[in-house]
Amino acid sequence: MAVEEYRERVKSEKRAAALAAAGEAFLRQGYDRTTLAQVAKAAGISTGTLFKHFPTKAALFGGIMEQLWEADPELQRPLPPAGNPAAGLTAIGHDYAGKLRQPRTAPLFRVIIAEAPRFPELGQALFQRGKAPYLDRLHAYLRSEIAAGTMAVGDVPLAARQFLGMINDLIFWPTFFAADQGLGDAEVARVIDEAVLTLLGRYGRS
Repeated sequence: MAVEEYRERVKSEKRAAALAAAGEAFLRQGYDRTTLAQVAKAAGISTGTLFKHFPTKAALFGGIMEQLWEADPELQRPLPPAGNPAAGLTAIGHDYAGKLRQPRTAPLFRVIIAEAPRFPELGQALFQRGKAPYLDRLHAYLRSEIAAGTMAVGDVPLAARQFLGMINDLIFWPTFFAADQGLGDAEVARVIDEAVLTLLGRYGRS
């Protein structure tokens, strides 16, 4: 048992080293100019070992996206209880804004947008492993409020995109174009509060 645990630990450490090296390489020189051989060398592992974990460069980039987004503790939390949509949407909005404000989020988006015309799989990885988990969580929450009779939403996916879009537009995109344009905590809270009020003004039941 001890031997098997050791092997699993080594395997996990090599995977983590590969992801760390790949993240630095992609941010430094872009997706196109980064090779799996370069990543393996920087990670201190063999190319064969890297291939076992990530058989393609797209899979490696997907692993970075998964590490950045899917491991979020916010996504592991229980949904806010139904019955108080203002409180629930505010909590979900702050979870999402917290992810958008992480230091590596905007730089990775820049890589994806720059390379996506030639590598459409990057855009797919961004949505499937990035935004989709947050949308799915919001879908489930909105449906719980609909069932509780506190909201009337005819198109849940549209409402979810509207809500996250209001947060994206003011919290994420300014920092995407200029790193020093980020909002402070109080401003972020105000953006989220206004997004909640807007969504409830359209879909809420008093």
